[in-house]
Amino acid sequence: MKPANQLLKTILSKKIMLSTLALLALILVPLANAADQPAPIVIPNNLSCGVCGMHPAKFVKWQTQIIFTDGVMVPFDGGKDMFKYILNMAKYEPKHTSADIAAIWVKGFDSGKWLDGKKAVYVVGSKIMGPMGKELIPFKTDDSARKFKQKNEGMIKHFPEIQIEDIKKLGMGGMKMMGNMKGKM
Repeated sequence: MKPANQLLKTILSKKIMLSTLALLALILVPLANAADQPAPIVIPNNLSCGVCGMHPAKFVKWQTQIIFTDGVMVPFDGGKDMFKYILNMAKYEPKHTSADIAAIWVKGFDSGKWLDGKKAVYVVGSKIMGPMGKELIPFKTDDSARKFKQKNEGMIKHFPEIQIEDIKKLGMGGMKMMGNMKGKM
């Protein structure tokens, strides 16, 4: 009986080892992917939006940011200004190009958590107004965006689909706050 017990122990320890390795892989692979880009940075009160000059720290739910490879972070008070910036970097950021972007972070509208802006799903032009009026509202999943759209109208778009024409259609209508504007629009 001892050889059977020994065989059973060997099989069980191999299963435990394989299970442990599989669990480690599930944990470490996402961490490795997250390490490819810098983490979001807390937006200080004195830092203004890279487009309009408002202070994104006042609009936590709407915050977005771009982090460049040199560590420079540019905050925004919503997706609309962030996309204006990305789609016209020569105007807003002559020191950097789109190739210098290390990370794009947006706050998930339903979760309040930072999301990879390139992977987020956006509802464009819903009836919900942000600090700068009509917005691009980010969600983690297509399903979340669809549910929001059903209640609040708008169009669903993924990051590479968003064009300057989409931003222009949103205009400035319905702005909640005009304070701290620098005339950079």
